[in-house]
Amino acid sequence: MLGWVLLAATVSRTAAARRIPILLDTDIGTDIDDAFALALILNSPELDLLGVTTVSGDTQARARLAAKLLWVAGRAVVPVYAGQPGQPLPIDQARWAEGFTSPALRLSGAAGFLESQFDRRPGEVTLIAIGPLTNVAALLRKDPPVARKIKSIVMMGGSISHGYGSDPQPAAEYNIAQDPAAAQTVFASGVPIVMAPLDVTAMLQLDFSARRRIFTELTPLTNALAILYHLWGRETPILFDPMAVAMVIDPSLCATRRLAIEVDARGFTRVRPGGEPNATVGVQADPQRFLRFYLSRVAP
Repeated sequence: MLGWVLLAATVSRTAAARRIPILLDTDIGTDIDDAFALALILNSPELDLLGVTTVSGDTQARARLAAKLLWVAGRAVVPVYAGQPGQPLPIDQARWAEGFTSPALRLSGAAGFLESQFDRRPGEVTLIAIGPLTNVAALLRKDPPVARKIKSIVMMGGSISHGYGSDPQPAAEYNIAQDPAAAQTVFASGVPIVMAPLDVTAMLQLDFSARRRIFTELTPLTNALAILYHLWGRETPILFDPMAVAMVIDPSLCATRRLAIEVDARGFTRVRPGGEPNATVGVQADPQRFLRFYLSRVAP
C-alpha cells in the first residue's frame, strides 16, 4: 500500500512540474471574450496561473471583476493587480463586481507585479496578453533587460489578411489600435511572440447551442459567465481571446507561420517582406475543432 502512495505522490509532483506557468494581462469587462478566456484557463490543468493584471480604461473595476471571477471559481488566492487607468470605456460587466474586495486584489502596481514574477522565474513564465499592450510595454520600458526573462508573449491581436467578421481585408485590430506605440515596443523587444490575429479568431462564434451547453453546466463559474453575458447585452460572442489561451495549451489547434511583423501608427500589423521574423503568427484554424476543444474544458 505504501508503494502505491509513494507512486501517486511522485506522479502528482511530476504533473505539477509540467504545468505551464502563465500570467494573464486582460481588459476584462468590455467585451465578453476575456471572461470566457479566463474560464478556459481555470479549467485547464496544464496551466499554472500565477496572477492577473488588468489594462485599459477603469483598470480597478476590471481588477475587481477578475478577482471576483477567480473567487467564484475557487481560486481566490490568485493575485490580481490593476494597471495604470486609461481613457473611460464601457465596462457594463463591472456592475457584477461593484464593491468586491479580496486580500489578493491590488488596485495598482501591474507592471511591478509582472516584473517580480519574471525576476523570480526567469525564462519560465509565459505572458498571455488579451488586451491592449500598455502594461507589457510599460514593463519593457521600465526594465528593458526583463525581455530576456520572459519565456514568450502569447497575444490576441493584429490582422494579417483578414478583418472582422467575413471581411477579407486586414483591419486595425482593437487591441493593437488602442495603443499602437505599446505594440511597437513589444514587437521590437526581442521577446518570443505568438500572435492570434483576426485571421484565426474573427470566425469563432459561440452560437446558441454552445451557449446553452455552457450556461446549463450550472457550476459557480459557468453561472458567473451567464450573468456577465447578460450584462454584456449582445447576442453572439466571438471567442477572440480564448484562442490565444488555446494556443498555449494545444498549439496544433492553429496553423502558424514565422513572420516579420511591424506595427504602424494606426494600429495595423503589417508583414515586412524580407524582414527578420519576430512572431509566430496564427494563419489558419478550424472553428469547429476549436469549439469542441473549448466546450470540452468549460462545459464537459
